[in-house]
Amino acid sequence: MARKSIFLAIALGICGLWPMIAAAQRIEPAPDALEDVGVDEKLNTQIPLDLEFRDENGNDITLAKIYNGERPVILTMNYSDCPMLCSLQLNGLVDALKEMSWSPGEEFDLVCVSIDPLETHQRARLTKTRYVKAYGRVETAGGWHFLVGNKENIQRLADTVGFRFVYVPERREYAHAAAAMICTPDGRVSRYMYGIQYPVQTLKLSLLEAGEGKIGSPLEQILLYCFHYDAESGRYAPAARNFMKLGGGLTLVVLLIGLTPYWIRRKRRASLERSNALTEDAGAGEQSAPDADSAQTGAMGLAALPLAASGGSGFFPTRASTGAEIVDHVFYFILIISVIFFLIIVGVMTLFVLKYRKPRGEEATKTATHSNILEATWSIIPAILLAVMFFWGFVGYMDMAQPPGNSYEIQVVAKKWTWSFTYPNGHVDNNLHVPVDRPVRLVMRSDDVIHSLYIPAFRLKMDVVPGRYNTTWFEATEVGDYTLFCAEYCGTKHSMMLAKVVVHPSGEFERWLTDAANFLDRLTPVEAGEIIFTRRGCAQCHSVDGSAMTGPSFKGIFGIEHALASGEKITVNRDYIRESILEPQAKIRAGYKPAMPTYKGQLRDEEIDALIAYIKELK
Repeated sequence: MARKSIFLAIALGICGLWPMIAAAQRIEPAPDALEDVGVDEKLNTQIPLDLEFRDENGNDITLAKIYNGERPVILTMNYSDCPMLCSLQLNGLVDALKEMSWSPGEEFDLVCVSIDPLETHQRARLTKTRYVKAYGRVETAGGWHFLVGNKENIQRLADTVGFRFVYVPERREYAHAAAAMICTPDGRVSRYMYGIQYPVQTLKLSLLEAGEGKIGSPLEQILLYCFHYDAESGRYAPAARNFMKLGGGLTLVVLLIGLTPYWIRRKRRASLERSNALTEDAGAGEQSAPDADSAQTGAMGLAALPLAASGGSGFFPTRASTGAEIVDHVFYFILIISVIFFLIIVGVMTLFVLKYRKPRGEEATKTATHSNILEATWSIIPAILLAVMFFWGFVGYMDMAQPPGNSYEIQVVAKKWTWSFTYPNGHVDNNLHVPVDRPVRLVMRSDDVIHSLYIPAFRLKMDVVPGRYNTTWFEATEVGDYTLFCAEYCGTKHSMMLAKVVVHPSGEFERWLTDAANFLDRLTPVEAGEIIFTRRGCAQCHSVDGSAMTGPSFKGIFGIEHALASGEKITVNRDYIRESILEPQAKIRAGYKPAMPTYKGQLRDEEIDALIAYIKELK
């Protein structure tokens, strides 16, 4: 691409010679001129700063005075009497500079060295005046340098930067290319730009790169880091690796900034929990009648109950846990922002469609290229809103992912299509019972496929995966019964995989747990077996009325003989039922799939005996 630009620039220079060549009926000089004209890129070459020239005011000047280490320099080699190419090049350069906020003499210098040793400084001054006037910022004239000099110094500079030109005596003109050399503040060639038009972004990034950190804002330096020069296209293109590095660094910084308040808040909460624990230990064993202060506190708690129970809406049920509030707030924030921007975007789009549609017969107007203000607005504002959404949600997630140290732990087992909750005293229930105002930690696993524990009132959802333990926690704030769902499709009876969450008042949970764990002592074996049948989820696969389900019905099954998948016959007795509970894959009844999980280690012998007694009674 760069080579094509060089040839185009050379061709434009030769075009000025072609009428003379055609008129004389001689075509031989054109190839010779083309061979001697061009640009040999010599990147990072040091320009000889001791070269002496004369500026537009007639003052002797060395290049060291311009290349003084302060600003990058745009160097061009032209001459004032050029019939076409030099004017086209400088006009194109001025057009590009007009669109830049940077100015000569402030962020960079512009040096135009005449390749004509006969050009006078008076002629150079007229040329400078014309282009500074066309530029429109007369106060920047000090940053424009139009230099003339002797043939030796001109040629030495041209050879150093690789600028090849020839003099055509027949026309008394110079054949040359159109090129601008972007140089560093200390005089090294950093970039070549060809042609008579200079893309503003490429020119600015070239100056920024050549400036070596001496010009440009930090944001512009970051922009330069994200782009690299593509020699094929002659432009700066995005550098994917640098974008990823910058994105990773910014993500790390943003995370550190966002997490710092969370860490501070968590440290304070841990300190408060330790303080409360010490207070409770100090007051242990002291039982006194409620006084006026405690009665007042209770009254305040009852008065605050409606506030704690707030949060119900068309989207969510009433909030019943400490973690539900932030979930609702983040949801409504995202919803409101989405609705507002939807109305704005669709409204403006509709307005433009109706108001600015093109009437028939009229030509379409030229589309605007871009607007920096608009692009910055619709980039920065959404970025800020997304950052707020992320950090707000992240803080809530971290709170929900880190259970307090004094959490009450319950083991959860999910299997098609039932839930099993094991309490610290060994009691197992198919419903989740928890105390109010106390953190509860759930340690969950699956015996078959992926399930997902979901309690809408608590705004709690966590996948339960086979082969691993997942943990979550909550603190119920409202006494009552709530529904627990499986939120991950797990088979044909997925919609029936429900459980009840019972939040007990303070003090009643312990009594319930003691009674529930000792139910075998209070009931007959048949009554206890019926409870176990329900609690352990047997009803999900086995009926008691003779209807067909995933497994065989228990009605009238005891004492009869049936066929196994292996072809042998077996009588249903106590030993067979016990084996089927503990080793369900040992003997599979004909016509049924081996889908039942083992209950080894999950049922005590007395519970198995009670379940057998219940099945025996199902006549």
